[in-house]
Amino acid sequence: MSPAPAAPRLSIRRAHEAPSGDDGYRVLVDRLWPRGLRREQVAADLWLKDIAPSTELRRWFGHDPARWAQFVERYRAELDANPAAVRRLRALLRAHGRLTLVYAAHDPVHNHAAALLDYLHQPATDPDEPVAAHAPRAAAGLRERLLGEHARILSGLDDARLALLRGDAAGARAALDALAVVHAEHARLEETLLFAALPRAARWPRRTYEAEHAALARALGALRDSLRELPARLRSPRQRLQLVDSALPLRHLLEHHFEREEKGLFEEVDLNPDEPARPASR
Repeated sequence: MSPAPAAPRLSIRRAHEAPSGDDGYRVLVDRLWPRGLRREQVAADLWLKDIAPSTELRRWFGHDPARWAQFVERYRAELDANPAAVRRLRALLRAHGRLTLVYAAHDPVHNHAAALLDYLHQPATDPDEPVAAHAPRAAAGLRERLLGEHARILSGLDDARLALLRGDAAGARAALDALAVVHAEHARLEETLLFAALPRAARWPRRTYEAEHAALARALGALRDSLRELPARLRSPRQRLQLVDSALPLRHLLEHHFEREEKGLFEEVDLNPDEPARPASR
C-alpha cells in the first residue's frame, strides 16, 4: 500500500533571511521590491504583487502594532475581493506541496505575510459557484460569509467614524477605501449567485436589491469624496463632529438594506432554512 501524499505546507520567511532548501516554491508577496536586495538574494520563484495589501492600506498601517487588528480585518476584506490572486496561491501550494511567502517587513509577527498565511489556512470555497448548486453545508457557508461581510462593512464604517472623531482623516480614508472594496465584492457576489435564484413571488424583487446596491455605492462614493481633500489631521472639533454625523445616513441605509436581505433575500433563496438570520447591527 503506497504511503499517503504529504500534506501541503505553507510558511513565511523574511526576504533578508537566507533561503532554505526546505522553502519549496518561494513567492514574494510584497507590492514593492525589498529595498537593497538583489534578485538572487530574494530568490523568489514568483513575484505576486496583486496579493499584497493596497498602497492605501499599507501606508495607513505603517507597521504600527496598535493598528494590527484593524489592519488584518481590512486586509482580509481586500483578499475576499481578490479571489483570482488567492486561487493562484492555493493552486501553487497544491502543485508544489511546499510554498513560502516572502516578505520584507522587519516585524516577524505584525506583517501582512503573517495575516495572509492565516487567511490561506482557512478552507477554500469557490465564490462563483451558483447558489442552486450548493449543498446545504456549502449554502450555510455562503450565508455565514455574507453575514460576516455585513458585520465587517458596518464595522468598517464605524472605524471611519471613530477615526474622524479622533481627527485622523487619513485613517478614515483608509477605512472607507477598504470598506468600498469589500462592499463592491459583496454586491457582486450577491448579484451573481443569489439574484437569479429569487422566485417570482419574492417579497422584494431583484430590481429593489439592485437599486439599493447602487444607492449604497453612490452614498459611499460621496462620503469618500468629501474626505479626499482634507489634511491628514483635523484640528477643529466642530469639523470632526460634522464629518462623523455625515456618515450616519450611510449607516442607516446599510442597516436597512442588510435587514431586508437577511429577512427576505437569504430566506427566499434558501440560505437560512433552519435558523433565523442574525441581526446585522452590533
